[in-house]
Amino acid sequence: MTPRVTVLLAVHDGEPYIRGAVASVLEQTYRDFEFVIVDDASSDGTVATIESFGDKRIRLLRNEHNLGQVPSLNIGLREARGEIVARIDADDVSRPTRIERQLEVLDADPRVGLVGSWMTLVDERGRRVGALRKTLGDYVDFVFHTLIMRVWVSHPAAAYRREPVMAVGGYDEATGPSEDKDLWRKLALERWDARIVPEELVVYRLHNAQLSQTRAAYQREVDGRSQERFLADLAPDADTGAARMLLADDPALWHATIDVDAVERILDGAEEKLGLDADEGTRLRALVGRWLLSVAARRPWTSRSRLITSYALSLLPKSARADALLAAAPRAAVAPIRIPFAAAARRVLASVPSLRRWRAARRLYAKLLGGD
Repeated sequence: MTPRVTVLLAVHDGEPYIRGAVASVLEQTYRDFEFVIVDDASSDGTVATIESFGDKRIRLLRNEHNLGQVPSLNIGLREARGEIVARIDADDVSRPTRIERQLEVLDADPRVGLVGSWMTLVDERGRRVGALRKTLGDYVDFVFHTLIMRVWVSHPAAAYRREPVMAVGGYDEATGPSEDKDLWRKLALERWDARIVPEELVVYRLHNAQLSQTRAAYQREVDGRSQERFLADLAPDADTGAARMLLADDPALWHATIDVDAVERILDGAEEKLGLDADEGTRLRALVGRWLLSVAARRPWTSRSRLITSYALSLLPKSARADALLAAAPRAAVAPIRIPFAAAARRVLASVPSLRRWRAARRLYAKLLGGD
C-alpha cells in the first residue's frame, strides 16, 4: 500500500544527532508515511545508527560516493512514493504532531503547496535559546515576503506537494545551500500558496558545523542570484540587481543608484504573470510601499531616501498615505533639521493637506519649515 507521506532526510556523517532525528519521525502521531533516508557516503556510525531502529518504514539509500546534500535530496525525491514530502535534517527534531498538523493545512486548501511551522531554537546541547515565529496569511503575503527575500518557511520544517516540485525539476543543484529558497520561489511563480502552522513543531539545532554556518557568505551570493532570476521571471526588462537591493534592503543599496522603475516593472509583472486580481494587486503594492518606507527611514537624510519615500507613498492608497508618513516621521525627525530630508518632507507634507489636520504633523511641519 502506497504511503501518503514521504519524510525525506539526507545525511553525511550525522552520528552526533541522527538518532534523535530518526526517533522523532518514527514517533509521529500520523502513521501513514515512509521514511526515505539518503546516506551520502558517511564514514562514521550514521548507517549503523539508522539500521539499529529496525523499522520497516525506513528506506535507507546509500550513495557510493559523497555527492552533497542537494543531489542526495533529489535522489530521495525521485524515490519518494508519497504525494506529500516532509523534510527534516539530521540534527533537528520533529514534534509528535508535526505531520498531522501540516497535513491539516494542506488538506484544507488545495492551492497551498508548501507548509512550514514555527521552530524552537536550541544550542548544541539541546538548550532552548529562542524561537522562530513567523506567519503567512495568504498568497499575496507569500509573494510579498518572497519579493523582499524574507522566506519564512524553513527547509527542515517544510512539507510540500511532491508533484509540483517535480514539475519544476526538483531542487536546482546549482543553488545549494539555498536550494530551499530557490524552490519556494519557483512554487510562488507557479501560483502555489504557502502557510506556516503557528506551533513550534520542529526543534532546530544551532551549531557551528551546520551548512548554514560554514557556507554563509557563499549562501548569500547564491541566494542573491536565485532572487534575481525570480525577479527576472516577473519582469525580464527590469534591472533585477537594483530591484533586489532595494526590495531586500541590501546594505549596498546606499552606495548604488536607486531604480524605483525596476521595482514598478516587477510589481506590474507580478500582477500579470501571477494572475493577481485588482484587490490582490492593490494589497501587494501597499505591503511593498510600507516596507520601502521602513527602508527609507534607515537613512532619512539622504537623497536616496527621499526618492524611496516618494515612490513608497505612491504605492499606498491615498487614504493610507497620511498615517504611513506619520508612522515614519518619528525616525525621520531625529535627524538634524538642516539636512536635505527636511526639504523633501516639507514637500510631502505640503502635497497631502489632510496631514496638517494632525497635531503631530503640524508640529513636524512647523519644525521642518526652519530647516533645509
